[in-house]
Amino acid sequence: MSGGVDSVVLASMLRQRKQPFGIAHCNFRLRNAESDADEAFVCDLAKKWGVPIFVQHFDTKKYAAENGLSIQMAARELRYRWFEVIREAHDFECIATGHNLNDSVETALLHFTRGTGLTGLGGIPVHNGHVVRPLLFATRAAILNYAEKNNIIWREDSSNTEEYYTRNAIRHRVLPELEHLNPAFLDNAAETLRRLRAADANLQFLLRDLLGETDGRGVFYLKKNRFELLPALGDALFDLLQPFGFTGDQVRQMADCWNQTGTEWLTPSGYRILVDRDALLLTNRDTHAGAVTVHADDLLVRTPDGGRLILMHAELGTPFSDNPDSVLLDADVIQFPLHLRRWQPGDIFQPHGMGGRHQKIQDFFTNQKLSRLEKEQVWILEDSNQTILWVVGMRIDDRVKVGTKTCKLLKLSWIKH
Repeated sequence: MSGGVDSVVLASMLRQRKQPFGIAHCNFRLRNAESDADEAFVCDLAKKWGVPIFVQHFDTKKYAAENGLSIQMAARELRYRWFEVIREAHDFECIATGHNLNDSVETALLHFTRGTGLTGLGGIPVHNGHVVRPLLFATRAAILNYAEKNNIIWREDSSNTEEYYTRNAIRHRVLPELEHLNPAFLDNAAETLRRLRAADANLQFLLRDLLGETDGRGVFYLKKNRFELLPALGDALFDLLQPFGFTGDQVRQMADCWNQTGTEWLTPSGYRILVDRDALLLTNRDTHAGAVTVHADDLLVRTPDGGRLILMHAELGTPFSDNPDSVLLDADVIQFPLHLRRWQPGDIFQPHGMGGRHQKIQDFFTNQKLSRLEKEQVWILEDSNQTILWVVGMRIDDRVKVGTKTCKLLKLSWIKH
């Protein structure tokens, strides 16, 4: 609660409905004594009502400077981050804010001024995760009228009248002009924002269908032929990939390099897009992990990406499996410890079935028609002599195949993440 009319009215309504709630107040230290007076007002109100009160002081100017944010954006980040901490720590069901219809229209106009997509034009959402805005249907004038009729006391934030804030310029200059042109502007705007949010929800639903589900290794396959049916391919790509951290420039480059196989883009959060023959492959590069050592007495080892390798001694005569994830090897020719690692350029082995001939694993992958991303996710099992035993899930090495002189069998089973 800021102490302003919107938040005080919302809290009053919750109290009137006997809805259990707590009050959280942020002192951003932006208006000196006035900020402290707001804090005192809110604390007194919470004490009078007998509800829990949580207060946090922020050095907002310092945070804004350190993170390259405007004062308003810095305050917003600090506020919602702390609200979520309070919600989790005290097991509150949701975070209710006092935003009203005017706020939502102002937000849409502000986004329009700066440039935005469909989501931004929808204004402020009624629900956003654990955040709810019960007063979003009401105009500022209606809330003021309710407060006056019910003798509700609040504090006015003096910064709301300062027009050097862009939002305040929209509030005090643009909105009055629009209402002068059409007295029903806010009612019409409310319906327009509702339609825009509905259209955005439908769009996101359809985009999620284009994204699809990940395969067993956490890879999304964005099929090119489905995107090529869209009238605005680049915009659809941006709407789909922006939540993963890809920028507008990166998405434009993707559209320009649509058929340049092997081209890739990364985000600071670890996501990657790789152009393949028939699809864009979306994955989190952090899933590509290092080597794992396998000892002779290990029964099961786990890879950092969630895969599992099971080792068992088997009796002679054990039937071979048709499943490429389960193999039988000649245990006598294997030198422990083993190493389970990702493939590396230059790796060579003797693929079983090629009469002992050597082949680069890169060429083997090419023959298997693996994409670059699929190649990077293959595990290689080698022994202490650096002899490759198994391209896991694909082909064993001819040197460890079971033959007429085999006395002991080692059964390896691979379970994908």
